[in-house]
Amino acid sequence: MASKLKKYLYLPLVLARHGSLSPTEVSLPVTGHRIALNPRDDRAYKKIVMDSARKRVSTPMQFWRDHVTHLKPALCADIGANYGECTAFARYAAGTTCLTIEANPTLLPYLQKTRALHPDSEKIVLESCLLGDADKQESALYFHETWTGGGSAVEAHADMTKATVTTRTMDSLIAQHRIDAKGPFVFKMDVEGYEGKVIAGFSNLFTRDDVAGILEFDTDMLTRAGTDPKALFETLAARFSVYLTAKKNKTLRKIARWNDLCALHKGERFHCDLAVFSRPSSIAPGWLATDY
Repeated sequence: MASKLKKYLYLPLVLARHGSLSPTEVSLPVTGHRIALNPRDDRAYKKIVMDSARKRVSTPMQFWRDHVTHLKPALCADIGANYGECTAFARYAAGTTCLTIEANPTLLPYLQKTRALHPDSEKIVLESCLLGDADKQESALYFHETWTGGGSAVEAHADMTKATVTTRTMDSLIAQHRIDAKGPFVFKMDVEGYEGKVIAGFSNLFTRDDVAGILEFDTDMLTRAGTDPKALFETLAARFSVYLTAKKNKTLRKIARWNDLCALHKGERFHCDLAVFSRPSSIAPGWLATDY
């Protein structure tokens, strides 16, 4: 009830900002880049239509834009792109390939239109597939048609729509597209608990010298997908400096040990966004890194 009331309260602002109560395209804050969407998708309406009308920018979007601008990476990967908010929010330098990867096949037409609207469309490569630890296999994807942000290879609710999708690995996509395997790399990863599977199929992540990434870390979803959250954290911490992100500012809190992360969340069941960096210079200007 509260969320519906909030939606109605913001309708005048949505109309003023987008010229329609049910826009099929909106301009993102700051950049003005256009993004295509389905206004009947509640997730798209809340996270794109309403947030852009309020000039709100999510932490992953800001992280993506700042670090793509800072590192001018050979490769950036928007993994679990949904409608491509992160992809659409940045500009891409000469020599950059932006891999935009989304498993939900119903979102591909919107991503294709968003790419066509982008000023650097020729640098954006769309992949409609499920990233994981096995290449070119068939897998089930479950999603809500009216809340596409919850799409996952792990069935969570009986009322979800099921689609058959092809699995790929990041290593195989890099080889297929002949992308520089050594240059700077920026990523955003939000795949509803499949983050461990993606990383298991991405050995190249650990051999690059200059990496900046942000990923969703939900212990319940990771566990349902067959990933031990502690083991995943320790795998990342063995190669990268790991930071806990803040929700409303550009503060990064360094987390060296699993026990410290659990202590901050008062237990081993929690949801957060983690950022990883291969070196201090990988952190974009304007982001404040602090110790635990």
